[in-house]
Amino acid sequence: VVSTQSTKQWYQRRVRAATTSASAVVEGGPVQSLQDLSRRVQALMDGDSGREKEVLEVTRSLTERVTEGPIPSIVLGAVHHMTNVLCQNGTAIKGILIVKKLITRACSTGILSSLHSDLLQLCLAAKLPSPALPLLDTHITDITTTEDIDVQHILQYFYYGGCIYSSLSNFPRALHFFEMCLSVPAQQTSVIQVAAYQKAVLVTLILGRCKPNHLILSRPYFSLFGAEGNAEKLAASIAQMTPTLEKHDNLGLAKQALESVREREIAKFHDTFVSLKLSSLASHLKLTVTEIEKRIGKMINCSQFPAQICKKEGVLWMESETQDPEESLEQVKAALVTSMNSYNKAKELNSALSLNPRFLARMVELGPNKDPSGASSSYFPAHGRTTHEKDQFKKKIIDLLEME
Repeated sequence: VVSTQSTKQWYQRRVRAATTSASAVVEGGPVQSLQDLSRRVQALMDGDSGREKEVLEVTRSLTERVTEGPIPSIVLGAVHHMTNVLCQNGTAIKGILIVKKLITRACSTGILSSLHSDLLQLCLAAKLPSPALPLLDTHITDITTTEDIDVQHILQYFYYGGCIYSSLSNFPRALHFFEMCLSVPAQQTSVIQVAAYQKAVLVTLILGRCKPNHLILSRPYFSLFGAEGNAEKLAASIAQMTPTLEKHDNLGLAKQALESVREREIAKFHDTFVSLKLSSLASHLKLTVTEIEKRIGKMINCSQFPAQICKKEGVLWMESETQDPEESLEQVKAALVTSMNSYNKAKELNSALSLNPRFLARMVELGPNKDPSGASSSYFPAHGRTTHEKDQFKKKIIDLLEME
């Protein structure tokens, strides 16, 4: 016969073991302390955003207990709530160090988690991008499997990353992040993707690239491509769209796009003329001589336009472009390393996908003539297969599924 005291001790040991296994990465303090913190977090989430000091205290206490992944859901919820509270109160800078330390301790390099979007949101709200740059400069190769990450966090990561790079005038990288946001699969278009499309259009104009091959998610912004290459038309379109651009906080990007188009118009003269009068250039571009001189001086200082200005004669003298051979060689080597790493990762992901039961099941549903995206594929050609060959194809897929 087991005594009541022994039964109570056995039950306490079971509860302690279950709690420890559920939060194995949480250290420091007794179990009751962790439960108290969990209850305080839940109470804070249900309350208003005025208890900022308590939210910071509780979140800091929870995150300091995490030594390595996986991160308990109560900690993730506390960090998400703290991010929203600090951004609403205009004190986002207070939470940057807390979230960054947690990511450094518990998240693997190149693995995307929901905490990444929180850090970028805090840095963007605080207008302090430097803490987020090490994360953004690291290529994401996988998504965490230790938490049920929502697609909203993935969209936010790429959207906020594009906004941060845009603020630093790193427009090629910003466009990459906006395009990644637009490429995230979803059953319906998100508001975040619409905002990313609007900024992607403006960044594309700044870089002078072709129209993005995405669905048109905003007609007013897409209409700006009609004035591509013509600064006068683009200025008129921007003036007409000013209220919309101000509403979306995109007026600054639009003005930079206009400046970029004007600079490209000036750069066209470099390969045509050896020398050119500033008055003639100003008349052609419908600007004053002072404005032209200021723009060309800026381009020369940024190494975008190799030329010299003779103020005495009012003449612009073109120079030939020169580049350091060693610098070019280093750029080629860096590009080759990046390409090889990307190739190896793509090969690894392709091998994993070919053995994924869900992917194979999807192939059975679609049949041998289509790939998972619905388009014809070179791996599964649409012509030249008999009914017997199709049956053999399905049998091979089923055999692979049974092996799994």
